[in-house]
Amino acid sequence: MAATQRRRPGVTRPTALRRPSALRRRGGRVVAASVLAAGCAIAPLAGPTAAAQGRITVTPNPVPVAANSFTEVRVEWTGQAPDTLVFAGVCVKSTKDPDFQVGIHCSPLAQVETNGTGDGRGSALVPVFRGREPTTDLPWGCYAAGDPVPPGVLGATTCYVLVTSDVVLNNDDAVELAVTVTGANNPVDRGVLGGPVAAAPAPAPAAAAPAPTPTQVAGTTTLAGAPISFTG
Repeated sequence: MAATQRRRPGVTRPTALRRPSALRRRGGRVVAASVLAAGCAIAPLAGPTAAAQGRITVTPNPVPVAANSFTEVRVEWTGQAPDTLVFAGVCVKSTKDPDFQVGIHCSPLAQVETNGTGDGRGSALVPVFRGREPTTDLPWGCYAAGDPVPPGVLGATTCYVLVTSDVVLNNDDAVELAVTVTGANNPVDRGVLGGPVAAAPAPAPAAAAPAPTPTQVAGTTTLAGAPISFTG
């Protein structure tokens, strides 16, 4: 007598799986055509999405700067975070250098900050110096080719203008451009960046009026219009 199978109350038997019509057997392997097609459609989405690449321009470049002086260049950028504080400054090393540190390789006196825009574009005037880093606390400088470099100072003939947003330590959004300085075309000496502004020369004192001299008018001697007499 065949055994009677009983269902347990509350337990539902799974429906038997059917082989999808899209499954085909080739060479002993099952190929899911529809699944592969779907996989091909979504495969490009699996990788990381490339972030928008910011750009930077510096005008002029090379930068004409008098020795031990500075000048301002126009820096324009794109691709920064919208409506976020933007920092632009001069550094001696690239952010791609594994040893790069903002506090060591960028000059605090050659840095400006400005409010960002809604589309991440902007511009600012950034001071570029020629000579030792103007705080003199950092042992490097930006020099033209052939400039004398003090002992113990890294004399870089290529420096970098760096732009980033949010915080000055943000290397993820940083863009940079190599710049050089030159003494060509007799640039104006504006003094050392961060140094005291030279006082305007004092005006020359007014010339004193000449002293009056006696004159003879119709037999009367006068001085400054008043008659005078002489006694022996």
